[in-house]
Amino acid sequence: METVALVSQAAGPIMGAMGARQQAKAQQDADNRNAFIARTRAIQTDIGARQGLESELGSMRAALGANGQPMNAGTFELFQDFRKTRDRERSIDFGNRMMEAADFRTKARNSGQMAKMALPVGLAKAGQPLFDLYELLR
Repeated sequence: METVALVSQAAGPIMGAMGARQQAKAQQDADNRNAFIARTRAIQTDIGARQGLESELGSMRAALGANGQPMNAGTFELFQDFRKTRDRERSIDFGNRMMEAADFRTKARNSGQMAKMALPVGLAKAGQPLFDLYELLR
């Protein structure tokens, strides 16, 4: 009877550790997927901003052409300032999205470490009942 009690005392922490390991692995997989999605969104944000800039500059050129205004130093400066502002906005948006991806990669690494440590921790918690069982059967 005492043997059954010791086995059940040891099994609880080990089974809990196995469950914790599976949960940590699932979280790691989810974080890796989210990191990939965030990186993809960063690239999409960058491409969208570049395409939007070209479209806006094209609209400005068309409006200037419709008004009969030729490209000169003043309009060139206007375009340069506009381009510089949009490039800065694009760079900030891209950087923010890449930071999200980095956060998810870090979370995935942490979840991986938790998964690696779950079983040894569970075995350590089950150590005393296993030792008692060994002593009983010896």
